Amino acid sequence: MLFDLYLPARVLFGPGSTYRLGEEAQRFGNKVLLVTGRRSLKESGNFERVTMPFVAAKLEFALYDRIPPEPTLETVEDLRHFLREEKCDVVVAVGGGSVLDTVKAAAGLFYEEGTVKEYFYGREITKPKFPWIAVPTTAGSGSEATTNAVLKDPEVPKKQSLRHPFWLPDVAVVDPILTMSLPRELTARTGLDALTHAVEAYTCRFTNPFSDAVSREAVRLIVQNIYTAYAVPRNRDARERMMQGSFLAGMAIQSAGVGAVHALAHVLGARYNLPHGLACGMLLPHVMSFNLPLVEDKYAQLAVAAGIVPPATPAPQAAERFVGYVRLLTAKLGLPTRLREVGVKEEDLPSIVEEALTAGSMARNPRRASREDLLELLKAMF
Repeated sequence: MLFDLYLPARVLFGPGSTYRLGEEAQRFGNKVLLVTGRRSLKESGNFERVTMPFVAAKLEFALYDRIPPEPTLETVEDLRHFLREEKCDVVVAVGGGSVLDTVKAAAGLFYEEGTVKEYFYGREITKPKFPWIAVPTTAGSGSEATTNAVLKDPEVPKKQSLRHPFWLPDVAVVDPILTMSLPRELTARTGLDALTHAVEAYTCRFTNPFSDAVSREAVRLIVQNIYTAYAVPRNRDARERMMQGSFLAGMAIQSAGVGAVHALAHVLGARYNLPHGLACGMLLPHVMSFNLPLVEDKYAQLAVAAGIVPPATPAPQAAERFVGYVRLLTAKLGLPTRLREVGVKEEDLPSIVEEALTAGSMARNPRRASREDLLELLKAMF
């Protein structure tokens, strides 16, 4: 068995770890560029929590707070230009997957001469990255543990990953306290994104002992805590365990990859501006049902690990219960159940399928999917 393993060089995990940001940033120089979303960090009350460590360490910092929910190639280009102009020593990305992915790409392409669009469509990346620190504020994307940045070219439209093995953050500061003010809707969507990562990494065609171990534990943590985090947002234990699950799921997909859920979700996200977690959450139980014949034992293992069924439960029954649990969970978390509810047009389904079939993640799906298979799956969701 052959597999590559890339992990962040340094991880600070736990409630209050944000307060160590100053000492970590200080190792790279005296000026920090803080990158955030447009409003969420200030509205959540976490802005001071993040900036106080810079003040305490007597660091100068500039602020870039223009990252949209769905980052585009232009977003990365603008940030790369801003970073060059500001002449900072390190970038600190504080936010959800959109912020982390934008910074990852801007830092990764900082020294490159071509446009972001050229690298998005295949130009070789040859230069080292600029130093950056990841501070996730959602338990969802796991971007702090991966080498890929999911970006959108709105002109096509196309959504895909731009990646390089050395794009991991120099430091990941994973503080569950930053997620406690997350709205319920975002808690649900990001949590289902993390669950999708864990399930797909455990069942895809390129699993390995490392990805199996971390994805199984991620499923356990997420299944046992996602609804509590949703229903009781200030529950610190649930938030901490969701953050653990999200981080482990990120490591799992970095090592093994994902599957058909992501192939379809990226197309839907690009065409209809659907939030990634929403698309994944809607698709997950349907793709799981499709994959069930080939991964029954693995679903059964996850059902036992998560406490959904007792250990002695026969595999067929346990696997069915696991798929049923995920289906009920998405409804319990308030997700739409039909594609038409989120603006998808029935006449677009064939072209959505055609585009999804070319995605790299489709090749990792445990069950081979034909055009007819995917079209039937989407029609059942319509």
